[in-house]
Amino acid sequence: AKAGVGDAAERKQRGQDGCGGRAVSRNVASVRGACPGLRLCCLFDLPAEWYRKGRQSVQRFTVNQLGLSIFYKGMSNEYIAHSYNFFLFPATFGQMDSEFSCQTSSIQFLSHYDFDYNKFLKDGIPYMNETQEKKLQHLLSGNWMVQSFHKDKVKKAIDQVTCWISSAEEEDFMVLHDIYGFQVIELQLILRKAFSDIWTIPLEDEKLMVKKMNPQYRWVLENTAFDPCQREQILYSARGFTNIFKTLVRAKKPLVGHNMLMDLLYLHEKFYKPLPENYEEFKDNIHFLFPVLLDTKNIAKSTRKEFQFPQVSYLLELYETLCSVVNPTDQLCPEIFHSDDSLRYAINKCPHEAAYDAFLCGAVLLKIAHLL
Repeated sequence: AKAGVGDAAERKQRGQDGCGGRAVSRNVASVRGACPGLRLCCLFDLPAEWYRKGRQSVQRFTVNQLGLSIFYKGMSNEYIAHSYNFFLFPATFGQMDSEFSCQTSSIQFLSHYDFDYNKFLKDGIPYMNETQEKKLQHLLSGNWMVQSFHKDKVKKAIDQVTCWISSAEEEDFMVLHDIYGFQVIELQLILRKAFSDIWTIPLEDEKLMVKKMNPQYRWVLENTAFDPCQREQILYSARGFTNIFKTLVRAKKPLVGHNMLMDLLYLHEKFYKPLPENYEEFKDNIHFLFPVLLDTKNIAKSTRKEFQFPQVSYLLELYETLCSVVNPTDQLCPEIFHSDDSLRYAINKCPHEAAYDAFLCGAVLLKIAHLL
C-alpha cells in the first residue's frame, strides 16, 4: 500500500481530470466508535457547541481507513464507479511522532466486520496536515534526533557498515535486514552522512543495500530526481495520502457523504490543518476546500416525506430501499456498474468497509437525483 501511493495519486489525478463533474464520494472509518466527546452532545446543542465537543474527540483519534469512489458518466443512463480503499497510519519521522486513543467497543465493532488491523498497523499509508509538514521541513533542513527505540538499530547498522567497508572494494555491497517504514529513509540519511564513499538502495522485504562507491559518482546520483533521499521525495513519501487529498481539493468536485459532519472534521484535522477553535472559521475552511457538499442522509430525509419511503437511516438500508420495488421510478433509475478493480462490490455487500460505503453514498445520490 505504501509503495503504491505515487501511482494511486497519479491515477486519481487522471480520474479527476476526466470526471466531468461526477460526484466524488468518500467515507471515513476511524478508531473511535462512540467518542467520549460526542457522548456529551445532546439534541439541544447549538452547532458551535457540538463543534467544540466534536473537535476535542477528533484530536484524540486517528483515521484508519478512508474510502473513495469516483463516478463517471457512461452511456445514456449508465454510471461507472471506481472505488478505492486506503489503509492509513500517521507519519513518523525522527522526533515527529503521534499518539492516538482506541476504544474497545470500536475495535470489536470493526473486527466484527473483518477489518484488517494488520494492514492498518503494518502497511498503513502515512498522512500529515500542513502544520506537521512544516515541522518535517524544519527537521530536514537541520539535524534531527533518531527516535530512542531506533537508536540501537542505527548503532548496529553503523557498526556493521564500518566493519564491512574497511575491506570492501568499489561496487561491493552488503544488505541490512529488518529495515521498515520511515527507518528506511532515516537510516539512509545517517549512513550517507557518516560514509562519503557509499550509496544506499532500498530493497523489497524490509532490506537495505549498502554499496561502496566512488564519491564523484555518488555525487551524480545524489543530484538526480530519482534519489528517494532527496528532500522533496522524502516530503512526498511522508505526505502519503495527503497528496491524494490535495488532488481532490484542486479538482473542486462535489463531495458526497452520509451523515458526514464528523467526516469533515477528520478531513480538516488530519489532512489540512488542525481544527480551529472557532466554528465559523471551520465552516469557511471546509467550503474553501470543497465548495459543493452533499449529505445523503439529509437529502434522503427530505425526499422520504415526498415519496413516502420507509424510514431508514443506515446507508446500506437506504441503498437497498432505493433499489427495491418501493422506488416507484425504479425503471428510470440509472444503472451503476463497478469498475474492473472493484468488481467484488458487485457480488458482495461489505458494510462499514470505507470504499464500499463511499460507493453507496454516490449511488444513493444518483438514484435520488433521478427520482426527483
